[in-house]
Formats: sequence, C-alpha cells, structure tokens
Amino acid sequence: MSVPGRSSLAGTTAAVATGITANLIWGLAFLVPVLLSAFDPVVITLGRYVSYGVVSLLILAVTRTRLRGLGRDVWLMAALFAFTGNVGYYFFLVQGVALVGAPVVAVIIGTLPVTVALYGNWRQREFPFSRLALPMALIAAGLILVNLTEAGGSGTADRPLGAQLAGGGCALLALLMWTWYGVANAAFLKTHPDMTSGRWATLIGVVTLVMALLASPLLLLGSTASPTPGTGGVGDSVAWLIVGSLVLGILVSWGGTLLWNRASHQLPVSVSGQLIVFETISGLSYVFLAERRLPPPVEVAGIAVVIIGVLIGIRRSMRQAAREPVGHLNHGNDR
Repeated sequence: MSVPGRSSLAGTTAAVATGITANLIWGLAFLVPVLLSAFDPVVITLGRYVSYGVVSLLILAVTRTRLRGLGRDVWLMAALFAFTGNVGYYFFLVQGVALVGAPVVAVIIGTLPVTVALYGNWRQREFPFSRLALPMALIAAGLILVNLTEAGGSGTADRPLGAQLAGGGCALLALLMWTWYGVANAAFLKTHPDMTSGRWATLIGVVTLVMALLASPLLLLGSTASPTPGTGGVGDSVAWLIVGSLVLGILVSWGGTLLWNRASHQLPVSVSGQLIVFETISGLSYVFLAERRLPPPVEVAGIAVVIIGVLIGIRRSMRQAAREPVGHLNHGNDR
C-alpha cells in the first residue's frame, strides 16, 4: 500500500534533479567561450545554433518525425521560443555587452531565477507569494554578492550616458524575453501533453537554425570572424571552433533543452525558475577550474546564500508535494 503523497514527492524530487542537471549542462555555455577566447563570441554562438539546428534536422530524419500534422499555433510558438530563448535573446545580450559592458549585463541577466519564479507564480498562482518571499530574497541577495566585485570594476563611467542607457535597455529586454520564454514554454508543455520533450526541443532547434541563418549577416556585422592568436584559450584552429560548436549545439542546446522541458513539464514554474541559478553557479565554477583560480570570498559567500535560498524554496515545494496529489501543484487553489 502506497503512502499518500509519496509518488508525488518522488516525482518532484526526480524533476528537480532533472532541472538541476539541465542547468549544469547549460553552465558549459560559460566555459566554451573562455576556452575558445581566440574567436569572436558571435561566431561561437552562430556555430552553436547552426549545429543545434543541424542535429535537430538529423534527429527528425532518423526518427522519421512527421511535421505536417502540426498546427499553425505550434509552429508559431516554436518560432517565438526560438527567438526569445535563443537568437533574439543572444542578439540583445551581445548588444548590451558592447554598449555598457559585460559586468552590468551579467548583473541584470543574473536576476533571471527571480524574475522567472515571480512571473511564473503571478501567471499561474501555484504558491502564495509569502511562501516564495524568503527564498527569493536570499537568491536575490546572493546574486548581488556574486556580481558585486565585477560590477564595481565595470568601467561604465568611461562610456557615454546614451550608450549606458541603451546597453542597459538591451540587457533588460533580453531579461524580459527569457523570462517570458521560461514561463510560456512550461505552460505550453503542460497544455500539450502529446508533445514530448525531445520532439519539442528538436522542433525549436529546426526553427532556430532558420533564424540563425537569416540573422547571421546582422550578427556577424562588426564581429571578428578570424581567430586572434595568443588569447589564452585551448587553441585558435578551426577544428577547436567546430568541436566547441558541436558541444554547445548538441549537448548544451539540444540536450539541455530536452532535460529542461522534462523538468518544466513536471515542476511548478515558480520552482523550476529557482533552479536556473545552478546555470550561473556551475558556469562560474567551470571557468574557475579552467583558469585554475579560486573565486573571491564575496562570490563564495554569494553562491552559498543562493544555494541556501534555492534549497529552502525546493524544500517548501516538496512539502506541498508530499501533502497533495499528483498534478495539484500545477493547479492548486492555495492562494
């Protein structure tokens, strides 16, 4: 005889583990550009999305997945998600870095776990906001500490005010786009149970390929297509660029999206949003290991505070999962 709520608790635990794994894989997106620092980030990203799209086409061919039966609304959502979660998001991110600097953009984008969790809960009302107050406050405080050192030396004073405002606006737009994508993608999967996580990741990959090819002239404008020797990466050969692009396209984009779709399908979006912090934490950890250096004490403290906040949020959600039947987390009446 099963204990009431045990299956729901086990499902929540598995979904949390899947979401964390997806973000650990996404963290490689921080590492690969460091290893390929001889190449322009725009070139690396185009390589990522092109390889993501090509492998998606291959998967469709091997699995003989039919596309004709998909409705117009499905293709529209795939296009919106490909833009807001991939090509468009990165375009505005790069523009923000160019205008105001990477540290300021990192601080703005670093609030994603908070914005996704709060917007998701506002849209679906899965938990009382009072239950999210403590973990969200801890996550926000930890993210500020993580970015405090970098932001202090961002050098924004040397940039024109107009460029600073435009760059901040681009970063904010990128933040809003991915926040909407994170919540809308989870809602789409929950309302389309016939769409498997793998198939959805593959369809978005195909649309992303089309967008990347169309946007490549604009993205490559002003970028450095040829490698710059002696920048400290693993190498400046085209072979390394191809390897990095394949890792980003197949493992990070397709594999990470597949796992994230599975987690989003099972978890309340206010909970899955908190898990995004593990992308930042893992990415920073990979970079520190690659550069063989220790993070500053302030960043270590910030990471610890973030993890504590996430653990509190997950624990509260799992307590509710243990009390309530499967599926209630996504349609609860607890306001």
